[in-house]
Amino acid sequence: MDRNIKEAIDAVILKGATYADIRCSDKEITSLTQKNGKIEDITTGNSFSLGFRVLYKGSWGFASTDDISRLAGIAETAFRIAKSIQDANNSKDVVLAETKTVEKDIDVKYKIDLKDMSIDDRINFAKAGYKGATEVSDKIKSVSLMYGDSCARNVFASSEGTYITSNPQYFKYYVFSTAKQGDRREESFDRYASFSGIDELIRRDPARIAASASREAVKLLGAVYPPSGKMPVILHPTIGGLFVHEAVGHASEADHAMKESIFNSKLGEKIGSDNLNIVDDPNLNGKHGSYMYDDEGVRGKKTVIFRKGVLESYLHSRETAGFVGVEPTGNGRAQSPGFLPIVRMSNTYFDKGNMETDELFEGVKKGLYMKGFKGGEVNPVDGTFTFGVEQGYMIENGKKTKLVKDCAMSGLTLDVLKNIDAVGKDLWLDGVGFCGKEGQAVPVSDGGPHFRVSELLVGGQR
Repeated sequence: MDRNIKEAIDAVILKGATYADIRCSDKEITSLTQKNGKIEDITTGNSFSLGFRVLYKGSWGFASTDDISRLAGIAETAFRIAKSIQDANNSKDVVLAETKTVEKDIDVKYKIDLKDMSIDDRINFAKAGYKGATEVSDKIKSVSLMYGDSCARNVFASSEGTYITSNPQYFKYYVFSTAKQGDRREESFDRYASFSGIDELIRRDPARIAASASREAVKLLGAVYPPSGKMPVILHPTIGGLFVHEAVGHASEADHAMKESIFNSKLGEKIGSDNLNIVDDPNLNGKHGSYMYDDEGVRGKKTVIFRKGVLESYLHSRETAGFVGVEPTGNGRAQSPGFLPIVRMSNTYFDKGNMETDELFEGVKKGLYMKGFKGGEVNPVDGTFTFGVEQGYMIENGKKTKLVKDCAMSGLTLDVLKNIDAVGKDLWLDGVGFCGKEGQAVPVSDGGPHFRVSELLVGGQR
């Protein structure tokens, strides 16, 4: 363990702290934006952040800085805050679940190191994207592209002896295409982001990602608005995964679930159909929400939230797990060392079933096939939700027919969980997003197979 870090931790423990940990990240960042083939902006820079957390009896204290030379002072500040809160409240609220002590250097050997890439290399990603997007059709009138990457050196250390270092490299690549025909204009986008190394972007091909956005925009020029009412709905993994994340995942985060949530006090209860199997797993290789250890030094693990309709587990930090006397699930995450870890999802998905996708459509006389997330909101307290959906198809007599756009779906989460009557055997896990909670955004992924809901209220957004 670094001597300065050890001294700072030892100092607060000697003063009477129950526990202390430190997180720090030294990061090199590059970002680029392009509009219609012209580079608008390129920025490069470095950022450093350090957070020091202290538990004194039953109260937390936390302080952060962007200056490593202030480490000792920040540790003292965090201790004083914890002690002041404890002296004022005489709290016994915080009990940390036990976890294994770890000493590990996670030194990934990347096939292509971002540090060896030039600005011109990054510009070429943008050029390839613009070329790929515009070659799809002369109906493409506008293409916007955003690229970003980062190389970090992270450290986690605790008073329990855990010391973890890592060298994550990250990239994101977003393309937005606009198609126009006459007075009609439609937009679509595609994106990819990962911690698996920049060679993954090269493998997936920036031009192909951009072309996908343009093809969808052109296709939507021929779409109509969907019908309204209650009907059977088949959800593509892009919207089914978002439903799982927003409507199920947040409600199963223990800090929500143990207070005001539709899943409060329902562990062990069957509240969904036999087809309902939902998992959170940070160990999936290369996915946007993947990590080996969370921001409390806990090994990430696969957590089965629902199995055959039964609520099996909440997602836990060390604090929430300690409160109820269970093992932490490795879901204590923070946006950066400047924020406190809270309970967060990782890669959350609907597990696959045993049906071919085509079989899901059989027997549906009139319904909707929905694909692509377009905003929405969920109330985890009562489970009401409304989601916008980019596109889909009418289903008539078991077949996809008219292309529809700007769809909406709404209802109660618990009703949907009971009405899932068929699940495909395909499994798509490439959802890319940043989940917001309590002012923090962390990278997550979602997905699953196609699945069918026997009845759902749908309509159009105009």
